[in-house]
Amino acid sequence: ELKRFPTLQAEIAAAAYQALEKFREDGRKSTLRLVDMESSYLTVDFFRKLPQEVEKGGNPATPTMDRYTEGHFRRIGSNVSAYVGMVGETLRRSIPKA
Repeated sequence: ELKRFPTLQAEIAAAAYQALEKFREDGRKSTLRLVDMESSYLTVDFFRKLPQEVEKGGNPATPTMDRYTEGHFRRIGSNVSAYVGMVGETLRRSIPKA
């Protein structure tokens, strides 16, 4: 029935094409945003790769005493340092270069 109105048919086709182009751009932006979010997400593997101190000796019967030793705090510092380094590296990769 649209053959009776050739200009209307062309207008509908043009409007449909413009809408599809707009949705394609929106979809592309959303996909890129999701990929960026996923790439900066911390996984368990990040923490597995952290350098783990070899715990020397120690009495397993006193876990609360071992919890507050210098080695424990060094391990926390090492984890925080690795996290800050990972965030810095992510920012270096994601911020556009001038």
